[in-house]
Amino acid sequence: MTTIAARLSTLEIAADSQVSGDDVKYYIEKLRRGKNCIFGGAGDLDKLLKFYDSVERNGDFDEPIEVDILELRADGIYVYESTIHPVKVRGDFFSVGTGSAYALAAMHLGKSPREAIEIASIFDPVTGGPIDMMTLEPARAPGRRKKTLL
Repeated sequence: MTTIAARLSTLEIAADSQVSGDDVKYYIEKLRRGKNCIFGGAGDLDKLLKFYDSVERNGDFDEPIEVDILELRADGIYVYESTIHPVKVRGDFFSVGTGSAYALAAMHLGKSPREAIEIASIFDPVTGGPIDMMTLEPARAPGRRKKTLL
């Protein structure tokens, strides 16, 4: 499967890149930017890609997604567990996927999402490959503009 980990206080999310199937493994990007958020998913690749396609088209879901999605927003971490309805997680960090227990323990001990994925990949045989990490830009207050010097 995979491991995705996020920390709200740093607005960081990280994922491994390994995909396993048909007696072969390869590597892909598992994180996607949405509008004011970043998604990371674990589960069946075809269903995960369908979820990402729908997000990129700003579409709605007409059926259960059957994958585990971690969504990082400026106001919290949200989980989609085989459902189209996100649930906000209490706390500063969370993880999904087969290596999530290792990642959660690592973040509890102060590790970053990237370090949590590195640790999970040591113990979880289906977490591995290069690690991708993204940072969410903090939202600015409405009506405020960035000052520029001429």
